[in-house]
Amino acid sequence: METLEAQAEDFAAIVYAEPGALGLIANIVAALMIATENMLDPPFSAAAVMLSGVHLIVVGGLLQIVAGLLSYRRWDHLTATAFLVFGSLWTSMGISRILAAQAAGQDGADVVRQATLPGLVGFMAVAVVLCVCAVTVNFLLPPVLVAILLTLVFEAVGAWFAWGRRVAAAFEIIIVLAGVYAVVVMMLKGVSQRYILPGFGNAPYDPLLMRTAGGPAPKNEKKKVTKYSEPMGMGFLGNVVPATVLAFYHLGFFSDFRPAVAMFVFSAVCQVLASFYSFLRHDFYHAITFIIYAVFWNSRAVLQFLVSSNFPEIMDSRVNFYGQWTLVGLIMMVVFVSATVNRVVFLYNLMFAVMAILSIDHIPVVAHDYTFGVSAAIVAALSTYTGMSTLENSIAEKNVMYIGAEVVHSDKLAAAIGGIFGTAREKTSKSEYDDDDYVDIKIVDTTIFIGSTIALMAHSATEATNNIYPLAWLMVAGVFLHAYAARLAYAAGSLAKAYVSLLLAVYWAIWVAFLLNPNLAVLLRSLSVGMLCLSTVAMVMTPAFSGVWIPFGVLMELCVITQVVTVFDVNPRWMILVTSLLAAIVSLYAASAELINGTLQCVVIPVGLPLIKEKERAENNAEPPCPLFTSRRSSALQEVAQLLDQGSVIGVPTDTVYALAGSCKVPESIKKIYMVKGRPAEKPICLCLSNLDQLAEVNPPFSPLLWNFMRRCYPGGISCVVPKGEWLKNLGLGDSVDLVGTKDNICIRVPDSSVLAYLVSVSGPVALTSANPSGGADSTHHDMVIDSLGEKLDGVVCDGTSNELVASTVVNCMKIDEGVITYFRIGCTPQEVVDAHFEAAKAEVNSQSATLDMNQKLS
Repeated sequence: METLEAQAEDFAAIVYAEPGALGLIANIVAALMIATENMLDPPFSAAAVMLSGVHLIVVGGLLQIVAGLLSYRRWDHLTATAFLVFGSLWTSMGISRILAAQAAGQDGADVVRQATLPGLVGFMAVAVVLCVCAVTVNFLLPPVLVAILLTLVFEAVGAWFAWGRRVAAAFEIIIVLAGVYAVVVMMLKGVSQRYILPGFGNAPYDPLLMRTAGGPAPKNEKKKVTKYSEPMGMGFLGNVVPATVLAFYHLGFFSDFRPAVAMFVFSAVCQVLASFYSFLRHDFYHAITFIIYAVFWNSRAVLQFLVSSNFPEIMDSRVNFYGQWTLVGLIMMVVFVSATVNRVVFLYNLMFAVMAILSIDHIPVVAHDYTFGVSAAIVAALSTYTGMSTLENSIAEKNVMYIGAEVVHSDKLAAAIGGIFGTAREKTSKSEYDDDDYVDIKIVDTTIFIGSTIALMAHSATEATNNIYPLAWLMVAGVFLHAYAARLAYAAGSLAKAYVSLLLAVYWAIWVAFLLNPNLAVLLRSLSVGMLCLSTVAMVMTPAFSGVWIPFGVLMELCVITQVVTVFDVNPRWMILVTSLLAAIVSLYAASAELINGTLQCVVIPVGLPLIKEKERAENNAEPPCPLFTSRRSSALQEVAQLLDQGSVIGVPTDTVYALAGSCKVPESIKKIYMVKGRPAEKPICLCLSNLDQLAEVNPPFSPLLWNFMRRCYPGGISCVVPKGEWLKNLGLGDSVDLVGTKDNICIRVPDSSVLAYLVSVSGPVALTSANPSGGADSTHHDMVIDSLGEKLDGVVCDGTSNELVASTVVNCMKIDEGVITYFRIGCTPQEVVDAHFEAAKAEVNSQSATLDMNQKLS
């Protein structure tokens, strides 16, 4: 008990309040700095502009990114996304200022302003999305985000007109003032565990009141992971800015791409972190998809940077370059598997694949600029909706914006592919792809194979084109992606694959250095020979991995030998092409197989079993993480009631799914429920009674219609939201009145469960919420409660499988006297049944009223 209470205190002060306060403070300092600069008249000294840029990067960028990373650990989708988006914005603006300080003369400064404007347009689109989503979170964020949006607009105007800078300064002051107030609110909330000042507790538009978007819902939804916020919205929004910049560039708005590279910090931050947090959530599909997006955008950015830098002969034999076809092929694989996600994502990826095809360098420059520019503009627009719908659905925890059902069910697609490869029989067997303990390793494998496939194919084209053109893919896919895979492997606990990934990153770094300057060959000889020795060790390790690693390891050993003979200047003609192409083919097969298998969560394309298998250890019978009580013995339930009276949080069965219960006589137990569940303080907890007579004894001022309706609904799988009042204190809630429900209303639950009814009758009213991490899948067996929350609970009442698969239906009865009820959630009880109860209650009340009027007239 003492340990849990200590955790509850730490949760409020450290985990909940401080990340938001840190991010807001970073915004305040950055906005104040830019406002001060905008109120002064240029020109400024180069040193002052450069110093301003450094401060924006460190304070507005890095600190806000740190706040975003911390916010991802507290199930706050919008705040985490907003901090990372605007952290990358301030970083990009800081880099642009440094470039402007180094630009020669006014013409150079104009080039920088012109190249950064498209990035600001992209950030404006993302800011609009965040503004719309913020309306469903609280009252304070929308005006702050609107001020940031208008600041971006007038910052862009101020690049040419002085009055634009003055207007931007005014909105930046608004950001500062609103940010200071928000910091005070959040710090006070962190200390007091409740909102003392207004602005954060409620939202202008409650997402619980939003109806689910029309159209069929996906049938193969996966279990939610609530340890980290959902990064999918940020991953899709990460495509907006790079697509906008490339669209403006290829359509001829500006010609020097070098200053625009700063805006690709947005893609690097948003999509790499979205991939990383998807990895931490064991989300195979999004972890791979977002890193493929990042590779595409950043490799195109590096390529255009090299072209604008006028590297000698870079455009020679450009139309012969075929190195990006494997990247296009992998994007088409993403389209293929996204058919099992939803329709919006499938159509979006389809358009992304069309853009990737139109970006290939076989197309002549004039036509290429048009095809790529137009398609990039379309992708930017589609990214806005896809990101907004994904983010808003994550915030509302239901599909309030249309995404559609999957195009094809994953089982059907797995059966079709399994029939081709003869693996259909394996579809129903358990595999490492549907096990969280192994899926992380599969993400690492797929990332390594993707990086190798893209880099090898691009490298094989050097002898067909020139040494400079493939560098973009070697830098991004070869060096960065393998370094990223090493980080994932370390997080997954595989030091062997971290070692292999780092070796591959070093291998490609040697090639990058050599291709940039062949005169470095002498200096690279010792490094390449050492690389050959280390890669031999890696090749020996591959039999312990999946079977496809063995041919890949052997062919990569040949590629390393090719590198050695190249730096020693004894390279036979076409050796690079042959070795790289052979390794690329094996790697492409492995990447495609792992991508399809991982997304479908079963082995449909064989990748082979390890030749050397780790010896399985017999599992010891571990002690349960918390005390367990059987629901069949009254003595056990009396012990549970005593624990409730002491302030414990217990997992209990209901008439629907399992729930967490805390006694309303002990306010600390309700606070503890929030900590155990990881539930945001804005989301209310309902009040559970043993029967409706318990409520009738305190005589709440409910109308006859509400009483009639509630008597039809209770006991059962329907919860009614009713107005709060002084009558709650008569139920013995005491100080718990402010901890259940919202400020104005409370949800009443009377379950049709003899176990829970007995506990409530003995211990008194309890606060009740579903027994799952916030946003996670409902627990339909006591084992699920033990597995997901057992270490944080004081006990679990074991009652086997639940009666229902989903929670109760929650009805909004606040306007029932006006003849209207609405729904917060459609659960186990269908809406038609509740509507029938309501119509019957209205009919009976109206009939009784008519009879009373008639009797009065007759008398």
